[in-house]
Amino acid sequence: MRKDSVRRAPDFETPEARNVGWALLPRRSTPDCNMTIVVQRFEPGGDFEDHRHDLEQYFFVTRGRLEMTIGGEAAVYEEGDFVSVDRDVAHSGRNLSDAESELLVIDYWPADSEDRLGLD
Repeated sequence: MRKDSVRRAPDFETPEARNVGWALLPRRSTPDCNMTIVVQRFEPGGDFEDHRHDLEQYFFVTRGRLEMTIGGEAAVYEEGDFVSVDRDVAHSGRNLSDAESELLVIDYWPADSEDRLGLD
């Protein structure tokens, strides 16, 4: 998630757009907080580009229908589905619904992770 995507209105103008996220449990810059919980919503046509990071991610679809490509394999996930992404595995996604889709995202940094995402 882009740094400026927390607590902002959906942006329909930029390529990685039509999504907005709310950090429910932000990661603090201390060694004992290695997790974040984020709600991310995707307007129709919204997506997130292929990327990877040195953390584990877990996605729970709370609304809608999303296609996610994880490690080069595409699959469709619907409300109630759960999927995990291992460390350093490329992943992307897009909303297939005509309405808003929503993910509950849990990021977990293992103790040996050097990824600073969320610590800026």
